[in-house]
Amino acid sequence: METLRKQKKNLRKQMKSATEEEKNGLQELWRGLKTRHSALSRAESARKRRSQKKKNQERFYKDPFQFARQLFQQPRSDSLSVEKEQLKAHLRKTYSDPNRKIPLSEPAGLVWPAGPGEEFNSKPPSLKEINAVVQKARAKSAPGPNGVPYLLYKRCPNVLKRLHKILQGAWSNLKISEQWMSADGVYIPKEQNSTEINQFRPISLLHVEGKIFFSDMASRLTKYLTENGYINTSVQKGGIPGVSGCLEHATMIWEAIQRAKSEKLNVIWLDLANAYGSVPHQMIQLVLRMYHVPEDIQVMLDDYFSGFLMRFSTISYTTDWINLEIGIAMGCTISPILFVMAMEVILKAAEDSVGPVNLGGGCYMPPLKAFMDDTTIICSKEDETRRMLERLDVLMAWCRMKFKPKKSRSLSVRKGKIDATTIFTVASQQIPTVSQEPVKSLGRWYDSSMKDTKRGLETVELATEGLLAINRCGLQGKLKVWCL
Repeated sequence: METLRKQKKNLRKQMKSATEEEKNGLQELWRGLKTRHSALSRAESARKRRSQKKKNQERFYKDPFQFARQLFQQPRSDSLSVEKEQLKAHLRKTYSDPNRKIPLSEPAGLVWPAGPGEEFNSKPPSLKEINAVVQKARAKSAPGPNGVPYLLYKRCPNVLKRLHKILQGAWSNLKISEQWMSADGVYIPKEQNSTEINQFRPISLLHVEGKIFFSDMASRLTKYLTENGYINTSVQKGGIPGVSGCLEHATMIWEAIQRAKSEKLNVIWLDLANAYGSVPHQMIQLVLRMYHVPEDIQVMLDDYFSGFLMRFSTISYTTDWINLEIGIAMGCTISPILFVMAMEVILKAAEDSVGPVNLGGGCYMPPLKAFMDDTTIICSKEDETRRMLERLDVLMAWCRMKFKPKKSRSLSVRKGKIDATTIFTVASQQIPTVSQEPVKSLGRWYDSSMKDTKRGLETVELATEGLLAINRCGLQGKLKVWCL
């Protein structure tokens, strides 16, 4: 094809200086070359389509779920491009805590749960438990600093048995390996064309062996909390296996707003600043004591977090090791349940500030809804809303955490109409209303229209784009249907 292009180019040059008689012959030659070139181009395009179709089919059969997921994922690209010193300063600011050794006081209204009816299982992990953790883990999970993936333990039972002995020894001796307390951090872009730090999300790559150890501990801790009723799943639905609360919370909040067309209602969506990274280690120790977790577990977790080291890598450099003095690492397998416990203490200390919300028709709803760090206040009366907001603000200040007013939103409804004059504050700053800036919470958008019309059009548009993506993927018809 390249030869034909050169020949066509040469003929065009010759035609510029050729006579009329010569031009006719040259044009005939040029048309012949063009026909051949077009035929070859079509053949090459068809070959590329067949090749791409074959590759797509191979990718589909290798991992159909991953293939279908990639069809609908929004593109995220680029890498962090900040100077090393700037990143080091950001890490020092984010992960340093001068008050880390100062115990938290006990504020008024803190609810201490009763003793457990079902005791925590403190026995060293069994091989069956460790095998269950390994089999449940994703084979494609990125390995930690030592480069050992889950796949090794999935496919090598004898190696898993050896690991089981090591984990049993660590549990019995209350000794956490120093390797398990180190993590390589990377920054994942939140959106396309990300370059600044606030456009990235930090993820920690930890040693798989430590993740297996703490996965088993997290599983036991979750079972202990749920069996004893320590987590109120009507309020907090995040981090609890088998509790699908995202859709339920979003539906209940939307239903409350719709019912408020003839009533009064105030809804506040609160955003916790640096959620996982802002939980003080003293808070973790306090909640473990409050929920009567055995002292052996407290000791292991205290050692784990007090000696935790992190470093972050970009395409051009790697930072020095730093101590994780505050927060819990994203990627750590025990972090989610510890975060839920910390939030549960705050929610229980605040929920008695006001009573249940009367939605009419004998329907009542708790004034707080939470999914991990996404907290929503729902109250009928303005003074109750302010009281609840003030109580949460005080509790957050007590545990050295804070809400982010700029990313929080408020909605006040009076007889079916939005009351733009009602302004709420948190952390001494005004909370924007949904009339000023719409908010997306638990997958649903809320704006001043209080209608789903726009959301319906967006759903149709997304569905159309998804169907077109499936149609263009080059799979057979039955495989395209599977992607749906």
